[in-house]
Amino acid sequence: MYKIMLLSLLVVATAQAEVYRSVDANGVVHYTDKPQSPTDKPVALPPLQTYRAGTLTPAVAGDSGAPANKPAVPASVTITEPAAEQTFRGDSDRNVPVSVNASLDQGAGLVFYLDGTAQNKTPTPSTAFLMTNVERGQHSISVALVDAAGKEEARSPSVTFYMMPSTAKH
Repeated sequence: MYKIMLLSLLVVATAQAEVYRSVDANGVVHYTDKPQSPTDKPVALPPLQTYRAGTLTPAVAGDSGAPANKPAVPASVTITEPAAEQTFRGDSDRNVPVSVNASLDQGAGLVFYLDGTAQNKTPTPSTAFLMTNVERGQHSISVALVDAAGKEEARSPSVTFYMMPSTAKH
């Protein structure tokens, strides 16, 4: 790896110069711009990779950047945990991570619902939320994506899960 990086640096630094390869008494390969011994010959290097910049097309007002023939994908939110019908024993706190396919613009965020009641009064840009003191029994959670004005743009499907007391081992 070190040799490749060194060779790359030499190639860039000496784009038009000759590069010589030599091996010292310990078997270490060296690359230089000057021969180290009379028997050193120039190394045949591959051509340099180059990039030619293209021209930028100016943006048109109202252009989303998406191809005209492809409709925009609607925003969606998916709860990644808990799984549907999952049962938890013991701890009454549940972390609820979600996946969002849209960007959370300034002021937009997520509202997490437990049994239909918002758990955070202010939308959060965080894609995870810790629900605390979840009581025993059956519960449902869902998550809404809201814009800066508070308008709901998308809502996850509801996920049902169960909280049970710890089991004692006999």
